[in-house]
Amino acid sequence: KSTTKREEEKTREAQTIPAGLEDFEFVDRGAIYYRTYFYGQDHQNYTGIDENLGPIAISLRREPMTQPQAGTGSNQSKEKYQYRIIVRTSNLIVLRGSIPEDSIPATTKPGSRGLPAKNVLEFVAGELQLSCLRLAQTGKVPERLLSLDEEGLSSRNRIGVMYCKEGQSSEDEMYGNEHGSEAFEHFLTMLGEKVVLKGFQGYRAQLDTKGDSTGTHSVFTTFHRLEIMFHVSTLLPYTPNNDQQVLRKRHIGNDIVTIV
Repeated sequence: KSTTKREEEKTREAQTIPAGLEDFEFVDRGAIYYRTYFYGQDHQNYTGIDENLGPIAISLRREPMTQPQAGTGSNQSKEKYQYRIIVRTSNLIVLRGSIPEDSIPATTKPGSRGLPAKNVLEFVAGELQLSCLRLAQTGKVPERLLSLDEEGLSSRNRIGVMYCKEGQSSEDEMYGNEHGSEAFEHFLTMLGEKVVLKGFQGYRAQLDTKGDSTGTHSVFTTFHRLEIMFHVSTLLPYTPNNDQQVLRKRHIGNDIVTIV
């Protein structure tokens, strides 16, 4: 039994998103639209500067709406096509979507490569100043658009871990704990693996992996292809007779999440 077009799209999107990532945090599917449906495939990118909307970057791709099934005698002339499009401007929300080829008004029938890009863009985004657009020829453009679209995504996380002794309540007291308890050390083994920082090749979360300026060890783990480095207070450098413990605060103080 063949799958529907939407089921195929869901499968492709699921293959693009790291397994289990949506169980961990929200994933902006729009951000991976270019990677899923354009990157590494035949498509065109257009760039320009609109007088009203500013810088513009458009990606356009023509693809079959259905795949011919073996033994049905289907051929290219019977296939229906659609256009996928991404319209990026600095002043508006990014437009992403697809439109059937036969719904686009045109004075001529589509050729072997489809309708002229001008016809498609005029129908989908007629408010744009299309005369400013130029076909991007450089091979670096796809990588730059990929980076632009996925700027908000992250497969790396840094989390602070602070040891709090019984009776302690202030941040300075917790930062001042040179060592943790046996129970705390056991808790760290539940979070991840204790790794030697010098020469560490994974996500270092701004820890020093060439010298020992941020300590000799840290705790690291992977979760559904996410890399997570823990900034553990008792593993970061300790300065005797110093209430501030700046070397520890510099890292844990900048973490979005801290476990106490």
